[in-house]
Amino acid sequence: MPTGFDSDQVDQIERIYGKSLLKFFRQLIDEKTVLRVFLLGKDYERLTIITDLEEKDSEPYIIIDYPAGFKKAIEGTTDWRLRFEFTGNDRLPYVFRTVGGELVEGGIRVRLPKFIERRQRRRNFRLEAPLDTKLVFTKNFRRYEANVINVSLGGVLISLEKGEQKRPVLDIDEYLRGIKLYFPSKEEEERLLIHINEAMVKRVEKDIFHGRYNYALQFTDIDKQDSELLQELIYRFQREYLRKRQLMDT
Repeated sequence: MPTGFDSDQVDQIERIYGKSLLKFFRQLIDEKTVLRVFLLGKDYERLTIITDLEEKDSEPYIIIDYPAGFKKAIEGTTDWRLRFEFTGNDRLPYVFRTVGGELVEGGIRVRLPKFIERRQRRRNFRLEAPLDTKLVFTKNFRRYEANVINVSLGGVLISLEKGEQKRPVLDIDEYLRGIKLYFPSKEEEERLLIHINEAMVKRVEKDIFHGRYNYALQFTDIDKQDSELLQELIYRFQREYLRKRQLMDT
């Protein structure tokens, strides 16, 4: 059985398999990594974790912590098709799929997948930021509040108001620390906050139409909890955007 990583250059997808796959799953168990599970063909999506690796009839299996409502969701379904998504320590999205399985005490037993996909492209997916999304940083003891143009798991594109535009406030390759990224929230009175420990300025552009500078920042240090929350918010706003487009098209 081969061991290691395969790379798909067209889709920029790496596949983790063999002994590397088993090692990766043990790491997910040890770190209690949160996964998003989808029951394909059903309107079902929940969060869960992997609790154990075990062998049955000489075949490797993983045990998934029981996600709420799963038993009801599989009623009338004999061949489960599950899709799992999670964010790794490298802040890249990972995906694997399983077919079949069985309910066990406290969880679900599914066959170990042949591989996990690490999707490089998804990290660069940029979402147009919702209105009133702000990024706050400090430079030379001065506080700046920038408008966020778009956002991804790997960084943001921001702009400052015209009053700051006589010259660029930030320089390429400059590092910012202690950044706060605020998203608007309809359900909560306070804005949703993501802490970015460190970011690097990758690009500075002059917006000739609005007479201001735009700055592309790459996140170079973000805690796992904040990265997962950022991914959740990107998914949420993406779903809202698609839902609005569907309403407009009808």
